[in-house]
Amino acid sequence: MLFDVLDKLRQQTVISSVLLMVLGLFMLIVPEKYDGTIVNVLGYVVVLLGSVMVWDFIGGKKKLADCIIFTCALLLILLGIYILISGDDILKVLSVLFGILLMIDGLHSGLHAWMYARRSGRKWWGILLFLSILLFVAGIVILNNPWWHTSHSFLKVIGGVVLFAAVTGVVRLILVWPIRKA
Repeated sequence: MLFDVLDKLRQQTVISSVLLMVLGLFMLIVPEKYDGTIVNVLGYVVVLLGSVMVWDFIGGKKKLADCIIFTCALLLILLGIYILISGDDILKVLSVLFGILLMIDGLHSGLHAWMYARRSGRKWWGILLFLSILLFVAGIVILNNPWWHTSHSFLKVIGGVVLFAAVTGVVRLILVWPIRKA
């Protein structure tokens, strides 16, 4: 059962990393005249992501962790609606959102690298820790965003950081994943 859950987690990680890479590349290459469209697409994606999480909650077991994820899903839906309604003023909200998410991802993956990869004898745990620190620093940079006054450059920075986070997730998956079944 544990390995079934781990296989599902691996599949979700691969899918989310590929989608984040596509989103990051798209944000890097899109011309400035489509910035408003990107913000709208981002709003729809956040609403869709929250809706899928709610659907998973409805069909799954109702444990405490699932209730917390359900609450986060409802907050994501509200955030997506706010992104769709607010338009250009959303840059500050996006910088806070992406900054906090990257900081949390950096802390989470850093703790996993330190506590699990290092203890299990993975020889590349130092690289994982370094990438986690870079993610955390990228979150701080976006949170203290100096690009608020130019939306196009801000979207390029977010695209680059999202692409970096996706590549980091793939590297994490490659370096840590081969788990031996007992």
